[in-house]
Amino acid sequence: MEDNFKIGIIGGKGKMGEFFARFFQKKGYYVLVSDKDTQLNNQSLLQEAKVILISVPMSVFPKVVEEIAEFTTPEHWILDVCSLKLEPYKIMKSLLKKPEVLATHPLFGPYETSLKGKTIAYFPIRGKNLLNWFIKVMSEDGLSLIKISPKKHDQIMGLVQVLNHFWLVLLGNIINHSGFRLEEIVSLATPSFLKQLEILQRLAYQDEKLYTKIQVDNPYGKRFRTLFYRECKKLIKALNSSEAQVFFETNFKEVKTLAKTLENLLKSSHPH
Repeated sequence: MEDNFKIGIIGGKGKMGEFFARFFQKKGYYVLVSDKDTQLNNQSLLQEAKVILISVPMSVFPKVVEEIAEFTTPEHWILDVCSLKLEPYKIMKSLLKKPEVLATHPLFGPYETSLKGKTIAYFPIRGKNLLNWFIKVMSEDGLSLIKISPKKHDQIMGLVQVLNHFWLVLLGNIINHSGFRLEEIVSLATPSFLKQLEILQRLAYQDEKLYTKIQVDNPYGKRFRTLFYRECKKLIKALNSSEAQVFFETNFKEVKTLAKTLENLLKSSHPH
């Protein structure tokens, strides 16, 4: 490791910023942070550190990149951890002409105790040294690295993130308006429903501002919310008709086929 190989985190006092500060410190790296109330500002951070990780909300991301662009050099390595990738990719490619640049999205939150089996998406923008270092460092902790174009990433996140969060909030709303006490629901929950409740309970520790931004900022989210609504209407209409049994059995068989394929895929890609 180079003597001057320091890692600077812009937004280092945020939850993900703090997570990556701990992550790199455990690996023996010297970590510096800049944020609203730190002695170091972003310009000073670039003077001190070789690797710059930008961990800020999308609302201020363009301003931050524009601010640091003039202070970057060919020796700098810069990466982001935004949950959307197309706009950050365009911004960094346009403004950061000198340094090596990498777009990334950790597909996990800041409360994970182990990264083994977790996934991080990435797409190189400029340079190979940063990319090779990043892949090596992340692989050491058992992370699965997926290279994907920014546009395709955001399209899939419309399903994986936007619809998933939409469904969880909807489930919470239904439970709130069900007329049952939570204790009653939990006491009679089946194993599969308990798993859904365990996923729902994770929202207790999440940032509502971040989840709101993910829901409203992804331009592909509307497509999947509309698809959700359309499929709900179709299923409700069929179940309220005389063809309810035939329709549901046929639909269930189709989903069983998908489920079997999914079972095999999960066994191979996420082994226990």
